[in-house]
Amino acid sequence: MPSPTTAYVGRPALVAGPHVVRAERIRDDILARNPGYSPRQAETVRMALSNLPGTRRYFQPYEVVTSPDRTAAERKTTTMTDLLDAAERAATEAMANAGVNAEDVDCVVVSSATGDAMPGLDILLQQRLGLRPDIRRRPMTQLACAGGAHVLIAAQEHLAANPGGVVLVVAGESLSSLYQDTQTSIEDQIYKGLWGDMVGAAVVTGDRRTPGLRLDHSFEYTIPQTVDRYRKLTDERGDHFASTRSSLRSVTDLGPALLAWLDRHDGRELDFGVLHPGGPAILDRLGTLLGVDDAFLRHSRAVLAEEGNLGGATVFSVLARTHRTPPAAGARGLVFGLGPGVALSALLATWTGEAD
Repeated sequence: MPSPTTAYVGRPALVAGPHVVRAERIRDDILARNPGYSPRQAETVRMALSNLPGTRRYFQPYEVVTSPDRTAAERKTTTMTDLLDAAERAATEAMANAGVNAEDVDCVVVSSATGDAMPGLDILLQQRLGLRPDIRRRPMTQLACAGGAHVLIAAQEHLAANPGGVVLVVAGESLSSLYQDTQTSIEDQIYKGLWGDMVGAAVVTGDRRTPGLRLDHSFEYTIPQTVDRYRKLTDERGDHFASTRSSLRSVTDLGPALLAWLDRHDGRELDFGVLHPGGPAILDRLGTLLGVDDAFLRHSRAVLAEEGNLGGATVFSVLARTHRTPPAAGARGLVFGLGPGVALSALLATWTGEAD
């Protein structure tokens, strides 16, 4: 049975980076830019990046993204312009999908770890879209990959207090803006091969407007003593992402808490997943933990291969693919995002069809 905080998610809208880059180009370029690697280092990087085939989507051309001449200020300015333009387009389409107008929206929730400027994307988007001046705003700039799931939790909580509300949720990242030649560790090079750019948006309401997700229960959990595993750092070139090898243990470490939560809500029997794929290894470990087959993970794997790790927007891209090949009405699913902290944001959801 749904909880008193039930919320319905409208069909999402996506704006992906228009520049498609093959993963092989990223790999070969990284090796060419690092002639000082020993043969063993070069082979390690080659093998790691060869395990990340497919394409990535960038807001800017590859030559711009990888230019060593870009200043930190140029990166920040370009990132904010790209994100705001994409967020406006995605939000406009999401509102049209749900059949709502700008004046109907009473809360906007925005997550972006790369669009962390002042004034923020929430206010800039509010004014671009012509949203009412008295709306509630929930800007979040530190969620990163957990952002897509977390904005849905925030929307559900707003609707619990305002049952007739209309919430616009937006998650967007320009992760290619974190590319820096000066960062050359194996982990840094893997992230360069993973990143992509996208903004996703959806409208969340207390009544069902379209087929899609009904949010039933939510869960947040932070693994103790893991703040070093994922970090955004800043130097004279700008921001870049860093992690430790222990980050791969994160799914295993949160496993007992996640499974206990699922048990409390009879959530072990899952039919579909809307899962943020941090990378192939993280997704494999999550599938093993949940005891699901590869079909359960197919949309997450497809997004990772065709668009890349899109940060919080990844959940919206996976959800859009789920809409294209929807599960049966009444099917139970898991929305999952894992970000720095290490912090988990998750929701149990039910798929609603045309007739229910």
